[in-house]
Amino acid sequence: MAYRNAHGELIYVDIKLKQYTSFNRAVEVCVSSGRIQLLPWIAYTTILAVIAFITQLHTLHLGWLCTAVAFQLGTLMYRVNGKIVSETLLVVAGLGIQTTATFYIGKQHTRFIPWGNIVDIVIAETITMQRVLFYMTLLVREQTNMPGQKLIPLFLNTWPRLACLQHIYSVCQDVLSPKCKEK
Repeated sequence: MAYRNAHGELIYVDIKLKQYTSFNRAVEVCVSSGRIQLLPWIAYTTILAVIAFITQLHTLHLGWLCTAVAFQLGTLMYRVNGKIVSETLLVVAGLGIQTTATFYIGKQHTRFIPWGNIVDIVIAETITMQRVLFYMTLLVREQTNMPGQKLIPLFLNTWPRLACLQHIYSVCQDVLSPKCKEK
């Protein structure tokens, strides 16, 4: 399904329900953002090139022009390297929850939270100067000597809007609390 994120960009949500037995259920939710927007980078580079040509940067010192081009390319590579294109949440009843972030260059960062540490999945909100942002978070038990709970936010790179989060939340709650479905 296609939704919009908090920034108004198009994101895609793919939900796969898996049921192995009546007690062993799983759901995989993949939220993927669009591609890197190259048009703003091309416009930005063109504006910098025009400014450099008007100020005749190439006639002043060739090293300055090479430095500006290298800085622009370095900034683009940094943005491409750190861009997360999809976030996946795998909820397996009785086993745990796994989150995976896939970067634009293909590398992945995976985190696993065992079933015994999970308290609940909640939709929380944060208030900025101009708006209220909603995000999904895991409420987990601390693994230290001091009892307590902590929050692990999910989908912070794709930022789905509230309607999308509610849909994901209801699917995840079906796996987390199967008592409601068996009645």
